[in-house]
Amino acid sequence: MSPLGMLRAWSRRSLLRRLWLWTTLIVALVGASTAAVSYVLGYLEANRLQDAQLRQVAALLGTGARLPDATLLARAAEVDRDARVVVQRLGTRRGLALPADLAPGMHVVRAGGQRWRVFVRDAPGGAIAAAQRTDLRSDAATDSALRTLYPLLALIPLLALLAAWVVRRALYPVLRLAAELDARSELRLDALPMHDVPRELLPFVASINGLLERVGALRERERRFVADAAHELRTPIAALTLQAENLEHVELPGPARQRLRGMLAGLARTRAAVEQLLSLARAQSGRFGAAQRVEPGSVLRHVLEDLLPLAEQRGIDLGIERDDGAPILADPTQIYTLLRNAVDNALRYTPAGGRVDLCSSTTRCADGTDWTHIDVEDDGPGIPQAWLQHAFEPFNRLQRDRDQAGSGLGLAIMSHIADHLGGRLSLENRGGGGLRVRYSQRSAAAGAAGASDAAGPH
Repeated sequence: MSPLGMLRAWSRRSLLRRLWLWTTLIVALVGASTAAVSYVLGYLEANRLQDAQLRQVAALLGTGARLPDATLLARAAEVDRDARVVVQRLGTRRGLALPADLAPGMHVVRAGGQRWRVFVRDAPGGAIAAAQRTDLRSDAATDSALRTLYPLLALIPLLALLAAWVVRRALYPVLRLAAELDARSELRLDALPMHDVPRELLPFVASINGLLERVGALRERERRFVADAAHELRTPIAALTLQAENLEHVELPGPARQRLRGMLAGLARTRAAVEQLLSLARAQSGRFGAAQRVEPGSVLRHVLEDLLPLAEQRGIDLGIERDDGAPILADPTQIYTLLRNAVDNALRYTPAGGRVDLCSSTTRCADGTDWTHIDVEDDGPGIPQAWLQHAFEPFNRLQRDRDQAGSGLGLAIMSHIADHLGGRLSLENRGGGGLRVRYSQRSAAAGAAGASDAAGPH
């Protein structure tokens, strides 16, 4: 690829690079043109000044006493050869062999193997010629012109750097707006602020706000549809379950009773899925209660009391292994829902005779902030590493879990709740087998900001 093509490719995907490149090219072009003009003008001005010098020398000597016929050499020639001026009368046999018939005025004459710039002036006693070598004059003029050229050439890279700084400063509102959008959670659909936005960006920001408003309306319609559908399904499912349970008291043949049990199990799974849909709709709505100081151990004990019968039924050892986590600021109902779903999932996928451990702990990060971690660990099959990044998607279930009761909504609900509470939810396969579900949030002791700061350790 040619250098020009590489430069175009480098600037194609960056507005900042494109503006800087074009500004630099314009500065370089204007600077080079200005430097060239300055060089030419400086060169011509230096020659003009040297011609004036010859006129002045001829005028001063032409008005003085009688000059000897011999050539007069400027004593400054030993100090500065560029300043050497030869003065003589025309027609003399000594000095430069200048033509005796030179008319008054400026001439360029070759004499002594050199080219001379000669000024001839009429004077008493004969015409006087003041001469200077053209190569010395050119060298002096070139030096003078270069002294005007160098500052301009040095100014071009400085202007390029200043142009980059100015362009970056001018695009700072765009960079700030992009950083604000990148830092936003996908759940935040409120409009971007319009104050302190450059006039050129106002239509763009207004379009983004319009898009956010439409996306928010679409999500609200979807949430209402899910909630309304779940509410509408609860009553007929409850009625079907009640009628099916009543059939258990009727004398039925063995095959019919077996099918009845299968229908009851299916209705139980459907009822659980409907309840999960309602929980998901509530989590997506973001309508949480006021944040309160919550003790993780208290919530874990509450979850333990509710799910201990299920653990005993499956022969699973369920207990709290560690409970020294610092309090957090959260909605108690939502943090309970999150942890209950985590423990319920662990109990469903842990084989009989296994164990599920609940832990809460506190760690201090490098920046000095304290984070509370709540872990639910089991010794079940875990989740394949390739599936971990998709585990929080709704209705996403492994093929091996198709026969398990559940709808694939538990982790999605937990993820939405964690985002709204300002915490982080993570999954990790344990080295000895099983899965660890960890919810992390800044401790309440670190300040009220802990409920809304989503940055932190996993």
